[in-house]
Amino acid sequence: MDQEYTDRFLATARRAATDASSSDPQNVLHAAYDAIIRGDFDALGESMTDDVELNICGFPAIDGNWRGRIAVVAAARKNFAQIENQQPEIEAMISQGESIAVLLRESGVFKSTGQAYSIRGVQWFTFADDKIKKIDQIVASIWKVAD
Repeated sequence: MDQEYTDRFLATARRAATDASSSDPQNVLHAAYDAIIRGDFDALGESMTDDVELNICGFPAIDGNWRGRIAVVAAARKNFAQIENQQPEIEAMISQGESIAVLLRESGVFKSTGQAYSIRGVQWFTFADDKIKKIDQIVASIWKVAD
């Protein structure tokens, strides 16, 4: 991932975390994003419940539904391995109780084809027992950028 973008991405997620407790949903989410950026998918799994669910819709290269920590971590590892030069940006975050919605943009390149992409979407996180219980990612717009 592009360092400039990931530093800003994590800084935005960190600013949103107002509770000093490591179990606060925003801090759990920040730790999960940090694990993804570092490529530490074992640490990502530690932020999830055993029965976590992941649903991705609107980004055909990675669309799918997975249940259970092992399956979700394997899907995340596979999906992130398909892209490079990611430049994620958080546009807005809304947190209420055990839910966080993240409006984001991201651009990058598909490794297999070298085709650039740009997306805009929402990630909706639901938390239980101080861990991520469910992730719904809906990509509203995807553009393939000309070579």
